[in-house]
Amino acid sequence: MNSCQGFSRRSFFASAAAISGAAMLSSATKAEDEKVSEKPDSFMASHPMLQNVGETSASISWAINRPCTGWVEWGVTPELGKVARNSQFGLNPYETDFLSARITGLAPRTTYYYRTATCSFDYKTAYDKTISEPEYSDIYSFKTVGASDEETSFFVMNDTHNTMQTIQALIKRAEDLNPDMIFWNGDLCSFYMEPEHIKTNICNPTGTPYVAQRPLVYVPGNHDRRGQWARNVPKCLTTWQQEDVQFESLGFNSAFRRGPLACITLDTGEDKPDWHPAWSGMANYEPYRELQAAWLEKVLQRPEIQSAPYLIAFCHIPLYFDNPKANPGNILDKWATIQWPAARMWGPLFEKYGVQLLIAAHLHRFSYHPATAERSWAEIIGGGPEFKNAYSIQGVANSKEFKLTCEKIEDLSIAGSWTFKPRV
Repeated sequence: MNSCQGFSRRSFFASAAAISGAAMLSSATKAEDEKVSEKPDSFMASHPMLQNVGETSASISWAINRPCTGWVEWGVTPELGKVARNSQFGLNPYETDFLSARITGLAPRTTYYYRTATCSFDYKTAYDKTISEPEYSDIYSFKTVGASDEETSFFVMNDTHNTMQTIQALIKRAEDLNPDMIFWNGDLCSFYMEPEHIKTNICNPTGTPYVAQRPLVYVPGNHDRRGQWARNVPKCLTTWQQEDVQFESLGFNSAFRRGPLACITLDTGEDKPDWHPAWSGMANYEPYRELQAAWLEKVLQRPEIQSAPYLIAFCHIPLYFDNPKANPGNILDKWATIQWPAARMWGPLFEKYGVQLLIAAHLHRFSYHPATAERSWAEIIGGGPEFKNAYSIQGVANSKEFKLTCEKIEDLSIAGSWTFKPRV
């Protein structure tokens, strides 16, 4: 794993921030059997990844290339001054592939600064350990969301399936456009047999801090569930915290307001029924989708969502397709074209609460389905992993209009552009 550029080492004891950040190690470093090591190469395998940015909290994760502990230093100025750690049951983190921390107690529409700190931490025995100096990322900034921003923008990519040329081209285009947030709408990789699939294809595909200052919004796809390591994906692609304990298991569902735009993310799960022999009894998506329906009706009634001029939703598998013979996802034959079990629960709620647009993926080809008299919401579907068939979906919303554009990445030609007026 190549180390990333832009990282700096500071003395373990010279910096007050480092002392604060390493307070959890202070008593340990006094023991004779614990030594500060000096390793010439980086402990970090990626730049920080900013995620789950809401009004009052945000998450940051980063890849590492050896057993480490770490934390995030943050504040309202570049001087930072506060520390966030992913402690559980009284223990600070000790990980081999990814570290993360959630910052809480933030204010809406406020700019914050942060950096990550990483210490290599090697156990020989319970009391014989080797601890490195902290290694710091650069200092980055981000802004929490809120309803009163005048304009917002986003960039969507999907179905990248480990295809590095496509991933790099999409990220390069996103960096050129500089949107407020990036949605990765499922099937980031084809399968997850080991953490290297995430490190290479998601955390550090370009060697740039492409989501260090703008949030990455992860929407799971069916392929993101496949492989022995798939259950560990949240170590890197961190989950949202639900306010209602009833929905605490819905970590990949989000509802947030950014300026005039309200965004909802849903998880369609796998593209075959739970009882399909391919899953060997390991799938349980039917009750998961039902719980999301209850969650969806509740969040769509939240005042900041209902008052938004524009309301859009994201999910990986489409909820509508214009072929009446499309595979509904609840039969044994082949794989779902649409996720009909989800569509029959979620679609009526889209109608009831005024969702204007669903951004979907999965079919590896671009298509757009305008709203009709029978279906009040439009649906756009992105392209596929092959570079010649890769598309981005871009949105810009202000008080007057929400403009949606689909662009072919190969030559940056416009596949289509649509305008939505504010909801009445």
